[in-house]
Amino acid sequence: MAAISELTQSFLEDYPDSGKALQAMVELDKQGIWTFDDVPLDSGVFGEIVSRGIVEQADDGYQLADRQAVQAVLEEDGTTETTTPNKPHLPITVPQIEPKVLGPVFAALLFLLLSRSLTYASVFRDGVVVLPGNDPYYYRYWVEVLLAQSAGSTALQTLSTFPSEISNGEPLLMTVLWLGTEILGESASDAGVVLAWYPILSAVTVGGIVYQLGTRAFADRRVGVAAVVMLALIPAHAFRTSVGFADHHAFDFLWLAVTMLALVLLANRPTASVWPSTIGIAMLGIGITGQTLAWEAGPLLLLPVGIYVAISSITVLSREQSPLSDGYPILIGLGGSAVLTYLIHLKLGWHTPVVATVPAILTMGSCGVIFLSEVAWRTDQSPKLLAAIELVLLGAGGIVLPQVFPDLVTGLDRGIAFLLETEGIVESMSLVSGDLGSIFGPVLLFGWILFLAFPYLNWATFRSYRDIDLRILVLAVYAWFLLGLALIQVRFAGELSIPIALFAGLGFIHLLSRLEIAQPISLGTTPSQQPTTAQDREQRSMSVVQFLDRDTIVPLVVVFLLVGSLSFAMVPIKMSQPSISETEYQAASWMEEYAGIQEWAYPENYVFSPWGQNRMYNYFVSGEARSYSYAQANYADFLVATDGAAWYRTLRDQAGFIVTRDSPYQHDDFDQQSLQMRLHTHYGSATASTSGLSHYRTVYVSDDTSLKIFTLVPGAQIVGTAPPETELTVTTNQSVTGTSITYTRTVRTDANGSYSITVPFPGTYTVDGTRVQVSETAIRQNKTVRVSSQ
Repeated sequence: MAAISELTQSFLEDYPDSGKALQAMVELDKQGIWTFDDVPLDSGVFGEIVSRGIVEQADDGYQLADRQAVQAVLEEDGTTETTTPNKPHLPITVPQIEPKVLGPVFAALLFLLLSRSLTYASVFRDGVVVLPGNDPYYYRYWVEVLLAQSAGSTALQTLSTFPSEISNGEPLLMTVLWLGTEILGESASDAGVVLAWYPILSAVTVGGIVYQLGTRAFADRRVGVAAVVMLALIPAHAFRTSVGFADHHAFDFLWLAVTMLALVLLANRPTASVWPSTIGIAMLGIGITGQTLAWEAGPLLLLPVGIYVAISSITVLSREQSPLSDGYPILIGLGGSAVLTYLIHLKLGWHTPVVATVPAILTMGSCGVIFLSEVAWRTDQSPKLLAAIELVLLGAGGIVLPQVFPDLVTGLDRGIAFLLETEGIVESMSLVSGDLGSIFGPVLLFGWILFLAFPYLNWATFRSYRDIDLRILVLAVYAWFLLGLALIQVRFAGELSIPIALFAGLGFIHLLSRLEIAQPISLGTTPSQQPTTAQDREQRSMSVVQFLDRDTIVPLVVVFLLVGSLSFAMVPIKMSQPSISETEYQAASWMEEYAGIQEWAYPENYVFSPWGQNRMYNYFVSGEARSYSYAQANYADFLVATDGAAWYRTLRDQAGFIVTRDSPYQHDDFDQQSLQMRLHTHYGSATASTSGLSHYRTVYVSDDTSLKIFTLVPGAQIVGTAPPETELTVTTNQSVTGTSITYTRTVRTDANGSYSITVPFPGTYTVDGTRVQVSETAIRQNKTVRVSSQ
């Protein structure tokens, strides 16, 4: 006792501000084994306590070597605080965050925020929010619909009367966006601001969670900071969380990260870790509920939880511990999410019963796995036998479920079709598809980060098996699962970015240590086996500030630039790709003004355009950005079609505007007879090889002539007589938004010398030298304009 007393006294002399932390350890020690996460100390100071022998390792945590001795020293020192007897002490502690840690974390998160704001100027234009891409306008449309519907209604009434597109789609996301707009100001412009900033808020929040994941899983704050920086450098994540790119993915990232952190908090959990376990249980329940309600395909992202439960139960059995004792907090969190999700479904009508019951099915499956593992532990069965039984039961479940829950199988079939049969959209391609390239696809979406992370992902997978480190197992399971999804559809590359950033952060710090730029990092020990000398733990706990001295700053910058070299180019490129160009925005603004002058109401002002910009055009012109399905199904066929009259009859009651763009390919890719060539290149005029078009009027030409807009008109009929069987030329010069064009047609007289031709432009026409005036009224009413005899 005397030795521990002296060591404790010496420690307090060296660290006079640590008395309360020691007292917290004494209270924790009274309840049993505790962990580093439970104490309010920096890892460096804690390492000093361990190195002096005051604290020693026990099972999966720590305990005081002599609690009475430490207590006596604290009482003499006047540090102890009186506590009310008969009341249990809950070890709720707040970790101390030192400036040397806070600074690098703040800097990393600021770097992440700034990297997602590179396209700010393209989103906020003269007081107008121009969201990038196509899908963000779908959410913008529905937020404005909800704002209109919620006027005079309570929040609960609004939430429980969502249109089916929302209630069965992304109800939680729409709720957050709508409530955010209500708080900000309830106007359409406020909705635009909320949608513009929500992806960045999600990115920074996920960045903070990534820091926690890296720090807790690898017991090194430097890894947490590096992981945030790696996340900032991943183009696939930058693309999905850039300013204004307000689709559902940024929201899904948040719940995915929360669920991962919850599992990490509950992994390697000593029995006395009351407070971290409570937080982990709450986070798991909320995370799974949020993931389920955020997106109709959200349950797909819950599968790693089931995989982790199955694998962790086997690993816990292999170290001869009770799987139930280790896993019951997970079951509590899962059960809470199942109840909460289904109650919300019943009360608000969110999602189908199939989706709403997925957390319950996950809970039941996890209960079965853990209780089966508990039986195996109590009967001294081998982990290999347990694994075989689990596989057999999984196969049996696949046979029984279709009989018991036919609706679930129908939903599963839809999910499989969503993954394997979706075509025509870039994000439905594989990460290594022929279009992207087996190497270039990953490089363009991850830079060098994926290749830095991959060796450490393999190491972590092996370590999870060898050292039974459940915290790292969580990250490995998510990484492999999301990699599998990304190999099927590249849309999941953003989700994959989260675990990849963690392993890349580990790899970056290990690379620096091998180059002797940073203090060593151990890759062969579990968190409870980290070096315990005061110097090693203190140096390891320091973040990048540790590196910033004359000898290390230059090589550190060089390594960082090499690792991030491709990302520095690809992040801005990927973020700018969905941006609405100034040409497109000006065209949308012009159509909005033109439709207002014409007093067109939807669908008279519908914009028929490439489907990738269809929602944007229609949002600005009519506010109707609900769907791009008509353009997706028909626009490509329209461009390659040759029968302009037939398409006029198809579109005249469907569309007010037709938008054409320069082809990204050579003009030879379009036949000269195609409507793309006849409209976009020749403005509907006749050429040596094609006849002209009668019902398509050019009304807008962009400054660079890359974009043109046409309207559909009945046209006026110019009729007259001339010598029989002769060909006449009909010509008019027009000025379209400052661009001069010549519209030319040819017509052949019949055997009687009569001719008739329909033209779309008002103005003066020349028919073989004879001038004739065509009015707008004649164009709109398909009237006949007679040419004087020649």
